[in-house]
Amino acid sequence: MSVTTFADGLSEIAERYQGFIIDQWGVLHDGGEPYPGALECLRSLRAMGVRIVLLSNSGKRAAFNQKRLAAMGYDDSLYDAVVTSGEACWQAMRDKTEPGFVDLGDKCYLWARGGDLSHVDGLDMQAVDNAADADFLFLAGVPDYAEIDTYLPVLEVSAKRGLPLICANPDIIAIYPNGGRGMAPGGVAKRYEEMGGKAIYVGKPHRPVYELCLRKLDGIAKSAILGIGDSMQHDIAGGNSIGIDTTLLTHGVLRDAFAKADEEAGRQAVIDRLETEYRARPRWVLPSFIW
Repeated sequence: MSVTTFADGLSEIAERYQGFIIDQWGVLHDGGEPYPGALECLRSLRAMGVRIVLLSNSGKRAAFNQKRLAAMGYDDSLYDAVVTSGEACWQAMRDKTEPGFVDLGDKCYLWARGGDLSHVDGLDMQAVDNAADADFLFLAGVPDYAEIDTYLPVLEVSAKRGLPLICANPDIIAIYPNGGRGMAPGGVAKRYEEMGGKAIYVGKPHRPVYELCLRKLDGIAKSAILGIGDSMQHDIAGGNSIGIDTTLLTHGVLRDAFAKADEEAGRQAVIDRLETEYRARPRWVLPSFIW
């Protein structure tokens, strides 16, 4: 079993890499404000001349995320590209060449925050009001503190019809600015699978969204790329799947797992347990995205 190395800040390991794939939510910000030290850390990386892709499982498209980042102080001089699962999903529905998208149909029943129709803007596709008229379900986003019961009637009928569900955000848990937690779109998709439905996921840890990131980092060897995130299930497993080093941050979704593991031996034991659970292992562990 390999040993994960713990560090106090990114400055201890950054010079090993030329390219970075950095998660947004849970790493750079909490959905409303930057985390302490995160802006300074990104500026320090940028000063090294490395290339940076910001990767998010947001169901929103890349341009929306760029505006949201700018409002929090992350202007586009601090990164080379933004990649989102929502953007990758939009491209897959436009091109209809990826497995699961070829025969998708052109009528979707759309779940999105605030009824946002930008998820299908520019596509030869219609969002219908009744799931009975749909060729597939499109799960782009859920409101804060959403309850699964809200979705069950449509899920049950659609599973019986054999409709595929496209999930543009595979996250299971959402972390809110006030520290609360709730269900993310991936939780709805998982329940659909439990009913016998077919879910098609776009985003971390699945390869298509990472291949998009690698194209943005063209010319940099995988051995010189570092992925950074707070989720074993998405960030670490996704990075492992494409053969890049990864860094796990302990202040995010796994903070409770590390809360009582102060000594390094105890933290290694936590990593060992997480590896068994998620079949993934980080090369490095940091407390947060700090320099």
